[in-house]
Amino acid sequence: MNSIEVFFLSNNFSWVAAKLGPYVYFLVLGLLFSLLVVWKLKFKGHVRILFLISLPLVMFSLYFSFYPIFQGDFSNEKKVFKRNESMIELKENRLIILSLPGCPYCLESMERMRIVKQRHPEITIEYKVCHGDSSAIRWFQNLYGERYKGKNDFDYSLASDVKMTSKLAAGLYPTYILTNKSSLKVWSVEQFGMSAIDEVEEVLSKE
Repeated sequence: MNSIEVFFLSNNFSWVAAKLGPYVYFLVLGLLFSLLVVWKLKFKGHVRILFLISLPLVMFSLYFSFYPIFQGDFSNEKKVFKRNESMIELKENRLIILSLPGCPYCLESMERMRIVKQRHPEITIEYKVCHGDSSAIRWFQNLYGERYKGKNDFDYSLASDVKMTSKLAAGLYPTYILTNKSSLKVWSVEQFGMSAIDEVEEVLSKE
């Protein structure tokens, strides 16, 4: 997340809007700046039109070059599983992130989850470590605490049924699970885009 996206999120924009908003912002900013230059320098005719078109596109392209849109940024391709007895440890009405100790992508996911927690303090986010012992949990807690000055925004637990969690993760970590009483919505790391985060916030903030 860059600072402009965080600004949009902190002002209650959706995650999709916060991702797209900066592109619109730079287009509009470029247009306003080009209008000012055209007015000051009194450009006319084709030069005026060219300038009004090219400057917004240049500013848009510069932002895109630093913060490109990737294929999975807006993905929301979840799988839905009906609950069974083996899933009892996956508590209801929360977002569970299946994780591995030492996994850089799992640690990276904490930045977005921290923002979700700031936007909706009532939401429970649980990092469930699928292999290891209590030291694996401490790995997450310590690194998160060091990065964010000792804050503890999440719940942590060890998976008791590793076979079940591994099947849900299908070898991809982190895997995100939105739980309720009857079913699980499961996203792999590639499928959990901005639209998916919006869905999680919408569902859990109503619980």
